[in-house]
Amino acid sequence: LGQTREHQPRSMKAESAQMAFKRIGTLLLVSAVDAAKVASQTQAPATVGYTKDPLCIETNCVNPLVPGLEEFGVNVFSEYETKSWTCLEGKLTNERAATAAVLLRANLSQEAGFCKDVVADYAYAVPMAEESTVEETMMGVQVQQKRAVNAYVAHLTALGRDLWHHQKPWEHDECIQAVWKMSCYTHFPRCDEVDKEKYIRPCASGCDSYLRHCNVNCCDEGAHCVFSHHKQLSDGSSIVDTGYVNHKGPSSLCTGM
Repeated sequence: LGQTREHQPRSMKAESAQMAFKRIGTLLLVSAVDAAKVASQTQAPATVGYTKDPLCIETNCVNPLVPGLEEFGVNVFSEYETKSWTCLEGKLTNERAATAAVLLRANLSQEAGFCKDVVADYAYAVPMAEESTVEETMMGVQVQQKRAVNAYVAHLTALGRDLWHHQKPWEHDECIQAVWKMSCYTHFPRCDEVDKEKYIRPCASGCDSYLRHCNVNCCDEGAHCVFSHHKQLSDGSSIVDTGYVNHKGPSSLCTGM
């Protein structure tokens, strides 16, 4: 994985880039449909009990509050913390086979597609078995990319932004870039060098940056990145939701900036 791409002719690299953008465009199209399904199926929580300011005008106060925080009303962090994660950088795949290869950061960031520029500065992990083959590993990366794209599209839709004008978020304003980055940080967590099977949540600083750049105002004290509260669901059940890691990135204790 780390040897062939560097020596591709310029024309092949250009063609490869065009194909990558086409794949991302297809993912965005599929995700736009999925976003509508998510909106119709998500179980809406009851209010947590924050006091509203009657003179305040809400701006960009959507559900979930931050990109990627929830799917179908379920806290994604809590879901991911039940899984075992594998750090990919430096991993030797198929070590007993003739096709064994070492996964390098440059190649892994490219494989992340839509999130490649976000994850380029850190080694990420995916939720899969340590002994996975190259093919299984790359499939796992693609699954995470699709979830990141879904989070981006769903949040863009909730904010009332036009998806077709924002297919390349890295070319747009800081709010759009913050939506993109938080979606990718959530689904491509930093590799935990101490406990390599652990999921590392995004940094609170990245969440704060999103709230600031997108001018999020919910007219109450609920728009915070570091939280822990009981949430009552519409079916009468309750769950405990917790938020982002109370650290400023980059840090080994959290993912992102």
